[in-house]
Amino acid sequence: MNVTAKRAIIVEDSPQFLDLVQLALNSMGIMEIVKVENGAEAIEALKSRGADIMIMDWMMDVMDGVECTRQIRAGTAGGGHVHIPIILLTAKTDDASKTAAAQAGVSHFIGKPFTLKQLLAGVTKLLNPDPESVQPARA
Repeated sequence: MNVTAKRAIIVEDSPQFLDLVQLALNSMGIMEIVKVENGAEAIEALKSRGADIMIMDWMMDVMDGVECTRQIRAGTAGGGHVHIPIILLTAKTDDASKTAAAQAGVSHFIGKPFTLKQLLAGVTKLLNPDPESVQPARA
């Protein structure tokens, strides 16, 4: 299952999850992976290298995934990256957390523990959206 994306940034402080997500992305044909451990490093990686998608944890030292998403959506990471698809992987699955993630601008929310099938489905949904489901931008 290949997608058109070439580069991904994985933001995760757990080496096991980093490797798991990388394997999943590699299986989809995304071979250029930038791995960082917190949101601040993610913003720097996005500024310097760019990416087609970001997959990040919520709870990390220095800067968490939701704050990182807020800053990206606000243009802090450079205006050209404001609309990058962002998948948030988190153990915080209560309704308030889902709402906070959505308000920050997360594109897709996946609760931990997750299956590879869930991750692959989320990446596919964001990188190969069904043209009939895309809504026109509002003015």
